[in-house]
Amino acid sequence: MALKDLSPRQMVQITAAWLDPERERPLLVSLKRCAPLIDDIEAAHDGILKSHRPPKKANDELAAIQQKQVATDQVHDRKARGAHAVLTGFADLADDPEDAAIYLEIRDQLFADGLKFISASYSDEAGEVKLARDRLTPESKAALKALPTPGGNLLKAVQAWFAAGDELGKLDARRVHLEAQDRPGAADPRGGQLRARNRWIKVMRSVLQMLELEEADAETTRRLLAPLERETAKAERRRANGKETDAEDIAPPAAGGAGEPATDGEAPAAGVDRRAGPDGRPS
Repeated sequence: MALKDLSPRQMVQITAAWLDPERERPLLVSLKRCAPLIDDIEAAHDGILKSHRPPKKANDELAAIQQKQVATDQVHDRKARGAHAVLTGFADLADDPEDAAIYLEIRDQLFADGLKFISASYSDEAGEVKLARDRLTPESKAALKALPTPGGNLLKAVQAWFAAGDELGKLDARRVHLEAQDRPGAADPRGGQLRARNRWIKVMRSVLQMLELEEADAETTRRLLAPLERETAKAERRRANGKETDAEDIAPPAAGGAGEPATDGEAPAAGVDRRAGPDGRPS
């Protein structure tokens, strides 16, 4: 039987019949060599379904994270630019050179490399906030608190910048965690489907071997093999005609998915995805 020619639709049709208590499951359970394979059959069946299932929940969460990153980054950049500009302006306006030097010193504590970091990745911005917070001395905090701004003082504005940077770090860590999960629609959709396919084929071969050893009666064997023989015959006709599908194999089961390249080889692990956020920033 050409198991490698079966589409995912056909695979789940076959194992659905074997697992259905109203169809062929009681027959499999009654055979001592085949009964222990029920769990493997269920796992292989579920693997095909899951590998073709749209990851709506994960994708929705990723989209929400990316939207929040954009909004938080706007606050981060605005507060950082404002604090840098205010400290530079106060230094220019100060008539006392010592006062001007104090403002410039505070600015350099907060912005050791200027404002270059605001065009970096979200994780880099979060890291820069940690460095800036550590560089800021108690004396500098007191001086910032004494400088008025709309709605408060400059220390309050700097703390808002810090808070936005911390939030960017948390959001980016959550994004990385979601994208690292092995699920369809992430970095490795085809690899996950191919692994599920290979597992299903291995389980089917085990069932066929055990069924042969069982020496079951002709009726039991016919009923168990009927779904497999029917679907493999369709797959062979499809291959012979050079078609991707035929009239009997158009509609997949409700929980199924689209087909994939038919192969019996093992799937290597796919690569790692990197973020390019909505603003085009690299991870």
